[in-house]
Amino acid sequence: MAEVADPPRWQTIGRLIDQNQRDFLAGRNSLAEDVASWLKAVDLFQVAQDEQMILRDPSADDLRQHRTWIASLIAEGERLVTEAISRNELKFAEQVKLSDLEATIELLYLWQREWHGPKMPAARRREILQAVFNVEEPST
Repeated sequence: MAEVADPPRWQTIGRLIDQNQRDFLAGRNSLAEDVASWLKAVDLFQVAQDEQMILRDPSADDLRQHRTWIASLIAEGERLVTEAISRNELKFAEQVKLSDLEATIELLYLWQREWHGPKMPAARRREILQAVFNVEEPST
């Protein structure tokens, strides 16, 4: 029977993000290689997010780790976009363009708001439900 790989843990993602940042700052790779590494880190982050945050109730530590690493991924993505614009490099591989990076960063911002962003006040939520759907939220 084939072994099932453990889902990625936050520490693994953190090490990968940190290494990618060190490589970028040291200029070890081409911009295209840095972009590819960042996209792989985002993919791994998404797998961990699914496993740790969606398929089970996240712990306080999960929420803290998620907040930390999503902020790092956003910052690194923004830095890569800034670098690409300054170098006028708008395409990094056959199918990866600057607009793909910007869309991925926007997705990260959405995830960040979903898990950590300001929550809608209960009064506003009730107001919207009443105005749009003509329903009242059941009190809990």
